[in-house]
Amino acid sequence: MAVEKMRFVNIAGRIAEMDDFVIKAIVPFDIQLENAMYILDSVKGMQPFSENNPYERLNNKVADLINVLDHDIKYDPTKAASLMPIALLEPEIDGYERQLETIQRIRRSLKVDLEHKKELRKQIIPIQNLEVQVDRLFHFEYMRFRFGKMPKDGFEKLIKYIENLDTITYKISEENENVYVMYFTPHSQVGNIDSLFASLFFERIWISEDVKGLPKEALKRLNEEIEELEGRIAMLDKDSQDFVERNFERLQELYNFTIQLNEVYNVRQFALHSKEAFYLTGWIPLSQVDEFKKMVDEIGNVSCIIEDDDAVKKTTPPTRLKNHRFFQPFETLVQMYGTPGYNELDPTTFLAITYMLFFGIMFGDVGQGLVIALLGALLFKKTQNMLGKIAVYIGIVSAIAGVFYGSLFGNEEILREALPFIPMINPMDYKIPVLGVTVGFGIVLLIIAMILNIINAYKQENYSKMLLDRNGIIGLVFYLTIIYLVFAIVMQIEYSLIIIIFFLVAPLVVMFFEHPLSNLMARKKEIFPKDKSGFIIETLFELIETLLSILSNTMSFMRVGAFALNHVGFFMAFHALADIVGGTGSIGVMIFGNILIIVLEGLIVAIQGIRLEYYELFSKFFEGNGTEFKPFKIKG
Repeated sequence: MAVEKMRFVNIAGRIAEMDDFVIKAIVPFDIQLENAMYILDSVKGMQPFSENNPYERLNNKVADLINVLDHDIKYDPTKAASLMPIALLEPEIDGYERQLETIQRIRRSLKVDLEHKKELRKQIIPIQNLEVQVDRLFHFEYMRFRFGKMPKDGFEKLIKYIENLDTITYKISEENENVYVMYFTPHSQVGNIDSLFASLFFERIWISEDVKGLPKEALKRLNEEIEELEGRIAMLDKDSQDFVERNFERLQELYNFTIQLNEVYNVRQFALHSKEAFYLTGWIPLSQVDEFKKMVDEIGNVSCIIEDDDAVKKTTPPTRLKNHRFFQPFETLVQMYGTPGYNELDPTTFLAITYMLFFGIMFGDVGQGLVIALLGALLFKKTQNMLGKIAVYIGIVSAIAGVFYGSLFGNEEILREALPFIPMINPMDYKIPVLGVTVGFGIVLLIIAMILNIINAYKQENYSKMLLDRNGIIGLVFYLTIIYLVFAIVMQIEYSLIIIIFFLVAPLVVMFFEHPLSNLMARKKEIFPKDKSGFIIETLFELIETLLSILSNTMSFMRVGAFALNHVGFFMAFHALADIVGGTGSIGVMIFGNILIIVLEGLIVAIQGIRLEYYELFSKFFEGNGTEFKPFKIKG
């Protein structure tokens, strides 16, 4: 339940050695780089880098070479080439590219020829049974030839009055809803006939003059040529793959190396430089500072100054959560609300414990809990999603709670007979106590939340918030007084009315004047706002809202007990329905009931638990205005 302490690093070195330094001293550690321009905005002679990244283009070239093998390659720093200057790197990559490009250029030429011949084949197939030499159709002196397709209904309309037209039409073949036809018409009538055919949705198909002789013979020649071209292209593809395969190990080294250099070069966007030196800044976890300094000393020729977190004024330390491995999955739920501030308590452990308890109390059943845990384990194994791990935890707690409810897939007899030594209760038999206990549980959590708010305010040195806030010390005194008064009345305990009134009225008065008192503690000139009437009205409404929220926040926890009762009520309904159905049908009813309860009620209970965390507890002490720690890492 902590936020890891940070230190601010200032690094200066020679530009010529910058990439080497980043690879050896930045990449292995968790360092969030900050824009040095904001840190050194008043230092003369320093300017941002403006050069284009020369490695991005080289990395794309190597990636294209490797893609010939259709390999799913990923960045692996252990397989990167040894450090080499770009003057040697670029010629080597270009050499591989030229050799492959020679093969690819021939392939592209053959591919163009292949596509052309396939297009010719498409033109010939509809007329393959035509016993006419196709190339002669293009050289009539007084006639025009057309070939194409038209809908069947259009062709049928054409047949009705074709005898009166100056055209000779042949039906060649049919395909689906289309008819392939060819027609001849005198040169003088070609415009009218073409218009007529177009009105019947005739689509002309152009036959290339490259088609020679009878269609069947032309089609046979094309098929042979296409087969030969496909074979030659396949051979060239194999040659390309063989070339890359022979050089794959070296290409893999270059791929990893160029990715590394590409990402490392991009570090310049955070840096400033003079004529010969670079300057970098960033945040590093305190736990890594000693190892980092040791590495910098080994590299040499680099100046490094490390500052305490509170000494840096121009940037705020980022937040890196540091929790026990067991509680880490619940960081996902915390970050859905917000990232803890650097000087704020991390609520992950608090949320983890309370959320598991909420779910277990509301959804207690051994069988269903284990099903949820199993589904969560499968989800995590398949996707590595932390919500899967959370489902495992809450499922196990649900199963443990189910033992004390004596519930196994809704059956309340099996566990009571098998484990008679464990005290078990049916929430329906203790409705008022269950609701009362959950409200009491909520009161304890609200008090803890207020204490956490007081601690947060102290860490942030916000003493007015610590003392005067409605969730600070004054608010805690007021809430404890109300709880004590209610408890004393219910339990008929004697109490001093004067003391109770004092501890109720005094906090209200302090909360009423919270803003003026805060201004006084901050030593501001104006204690009261200029609009005093508006201040009074606004503050009165705030007090009323405070009183209502105290009641609503406390009673909200009654829903934990209500859902526990609701869970049992669902089973009672399905048991009654199963008794009505009877026989083997009752088993189906209970199976369906369990599935419905796991899916529907399980989801509702999970959401209600998050609601209690966010609206009733987090709102008391957690601001979540921090910045997530994002160290520089090479992304392959």
